[in-house]
Amino acid sequence: MSEENKKPEENIVEEAKATEAKIEETPTENKVPKPYLEKAPSKPEAKDDSNAEGGRGQRRGPGGKKGGPGGPGGSHGGKRRSRAEQQEQPSEYIEKVVQVRRVTKVCKGGKKLSFRTTVIIGNEKGKVGVGVGKAAEVLIAIKKAIADARKQLVDISTVPNTNTISHTVTGVAGGSNVMLKPAADGTGIIAGGTARIVLELAGVGDILSKSKGSKSPLNVARATVNALKQLRSFQEVASLRGISVKKMLFV
Repeated sequence: MSEENKKPEENIVEEAKATEAKIEETPTENKVPKPYLEKAPSKPEAKDDSNAEGGRGQRRGPGGKKGGPGGPGGSHGGKRRSRAEQQEQPSEYIEKVVQVRRVTKVCKGGKKLSFRTTVIIGNEKGKVGVGVGKAAEVLIAIKKAIADARKQLVDISTVPNTNTISHTVTGVAGGSNVMLKPAADGTGIIAGGTARIVLELAGVGDILSKSKGSKSPLNVARATVNALKQLRSFQEVASLRGISVKKMLFV
């Protein structure tokens, strides 16, 4: 080859060596991209254990005060259980449902359906009461009626050593009139409908009765209870008159 052809080749080789030398001389920092040159965030320094524990103690301290009164809650729970157990115990009163009626109330959106129940309770020992309850369900209405009857219990007095009343009496409630008369031993309860149930639960064994006017079970029951309220014993009447019982009875 001629000298002219060799010179270009030598120039190319020299230029290649020169570029390689420049690459080796350049620092590596230029080759790394900028994002990787930034330092990673340093880890937060750990706080002293004493301060951390102290801070926790300050935070948990009030919690302990609040948690403390929780103890008496156990006693309240015990009281609630005892009340529930008392309610579960059988009651001394006998309960009888006299009437269940479906009633409606006209409201803005239409008619509201509900049930009204009449319940009579008594212990057959001189206590009797009539209650009324209203609710959307029959069972709830009966419970309300029983609670109402317990509030309206009446104590009646009978003649000692007998199962009859002391004198004739008449009770009124609404349009119902009920007359009660004493009867001899062995007569039994001469009554019908709701009046008979009231007298049986009151503990009266021998009596005569007559119902006039309205035959509504609720009114008849209330009239019978109203009549029993008016009963007075021989001792009460004798004390009001200022005489002895024997003198009052002409014995």
